Amino acid sequence: MRKFDIIIIGGGHNGLVAASVLSKKGNKVLVIEKNEQLGGLSNYVDSLSYISEEVLKELNIKIEKDINENYVSALSDDLNHTVLKINGNKNIEILQTNASESDQLNFIKLINKYDLFARTLRSFMFKKPPRVKSGSRSDIWQLVSMGLKVRLLGKKNMRELLRVIGLNIADDLEDNITDNILKGLLSNEAVIGTNLGARSPGSILNLLYNQATNNSIFRINKYNTHSFLNSIREICKKNNVEIETNKKVEKINISNQNVNSVLLDTGEEIQTSSIISNVDPKTTYLKLVGAANLDTDFIRRTKNYRTKGTVAKIHIDFENEIKINNLDTKYLSGKFVYAPDIKYIEHAFNDNKYNKLSSNPCLEFYINKNKLSANIYFIPYLINSAHDKKKILSNVKLILEKFVTENQILSSTIETPNDIEDKYNISGGHWSHGDMEIDQLLMMRPFYGSSQYSTPINGLYLCSAGTHPGGGVTGINGINAAKQLLKDNRNE
Repeated sequence: MRKFDIIIIGGGHNGLVAASVLSKKGNKVLVIEKNEQLGGLSNYVDSLSYISEEVLKELNIKIEKDINENYVSALSDDLNHTVLKINGNKNIEILQTNASESDQLNFIKLINKYDLFARTLRSFMFKKPPRVKSGSRSDIWQLVSMGLKVRLLGKKNMRELLRVIGLNIADDLEDNITDNILKGLLSNEAVIGTNLGARSPGSILNLLYNQATNNSIFRINKYNTHSFLNSIREICKKNNVEIETNKKVEKINISNQNVNSVLLDTGEEIQTSSIISNVDPKTTYLKLVGAANLDTDFIRRTKNYRTKGTVAKIHIDFENEIKINNLDTKYLSGKFVYAPDIKYIEHAFNDNKYNKLSSNPCLEFYINKNKLSANIYFIPYLINSAHDKKKILSNVKLILEKFVTENQILSSTIETPNDIEDKYNISGGHWSHGDMEIDQLLMMRPFYGSSQYSTPINGLYLCSAGTHPGGGVTGINGINAAKQLLKDNRNE
C-alpha cells in the first residue's frame, strides 16, 4: 500500500497552493483530482482582479499584470449604455451615461465609501479568523485589532459602517441616486453568486466582502488566471508533489477519530496521517467522512449549511465578431452587465426563491472576438429535477438580440449549478462552496465547530472556498490550511 505524509483531495487552486506550501517543508504530498484538468472552478475565470502580496510572497512567484484598459459597460434597453473606466477603486471615471451630474457625483461618493469600509475589512481578510472564546493571546489580539481598525475609521465613518453593514443595497442606492442603470450596476456586484436580492438584508456586507477580497468593487481584469495556476503547478513539480488526475476519492478512512487512509474509486487505498480537503465542507463531512464519524449536533450544522448555487455559465460562439449596438468597439475588452434596474433584479431573485427559472435573468459577460462567455443569474440549483437548457438559452438570446444584431449563434454550451455539482463534486453547485452571509463568514465559516480550517477529525483539514475568506481565486484558504496543519504537527 502506498503511503504519503499528506494527501490533498481536489486539485483546485487552493489545493495546489496548500500542496506547494507543504512540499516546501519537505513533506511527501499527493494531490488527487477527479477531473483531467487541474484548477477546479478557477478554470471558469480567465483573469483575476487581485492576488494578495502575502500569497505571492509565500509562494515566491511573480505574475505579470494586465496593462490593458479596464471598462465596465452597463447595458440599457434604450441603447443609452453607461460605461465606466476603472483605474483602481479610487480612480473610476464615468465615460458615458444618461445619469445626471448629481447622480454621477453621488455614485462615485458611494463607491469611495464602500472602498473605505472594504479596506478596513481587508486588513484581516487574509488571516486565520480568531476564535472568540479560545482565550489564546493571538486570538484575543486579533479580535482587539479588528475592533481597533473599525474604530480608526473615526466616529462618523464607524457609525456609517455599523449602520449599512446589515442593510440591503437597494435602500442605500435609492437614498443617494435616481438613475436605474447605475443602481442596477452596483446591485449586480452585491448579489451575483449569492442567494440574496437587491432588497435582501446583508447584500451590502456581501458587496464589501467581495470588494475586500478582490480589491475591486467591479472585479476587473488585472492578472491572468492561467499564469497563476501554471506558476503553482511549477512549484508543485519542482517540489516533487505527486499529482494524479481522473481519480476520485470515495471515502476518508478513519480510526479512533484519526484519518489513516483514503479509498479511491479505482479500489486503491492510500495511507496517510494528514488530509486537506479542497472539496466543499458539506460533501467532505457527509460523503467522505460519513455521519457515523460525527456527532448528531455537528451533522445538523453541516446539513443546515446553505450551499444552493444560483449562477449558470454559458459559452456562445457567433458567426461573426461581436459588436454591441451603440457602443464603441474599444470597450469590447471590458465587462458587460445587464441588470437594468433594482426591480428587474428582484423579479429574477423572486423566481429563484421558489426554485423557478426566471424568464428575465441578469447577465454578466465578456467578449473575445466571436465568443461570448456569461454568468447567468438567478438559475437555481434543483433537487430531483433538471433545468430546461433550451429555455435558458432562449431567455439569454432574447436579451442579447437587443444589443447584438445581424450575427447568428453557431453553438452554445450551458453549465447549470447542477452540472457544476456533478463536474466538480461541489454541493449545490455554489461557486463559493456556500452562501457568503453574516452567519457563514469569518470565524463562523463554514460553521461552528469547523472554523480555522480544522475539523473534529484529527489530521483532517479544509481549504476550499467553504473556509475563510470564502470564494474567489485568492489562494489564502490553501495557505492558511497548510499553515494550520504544520502548526498542529509541531505541537504534537
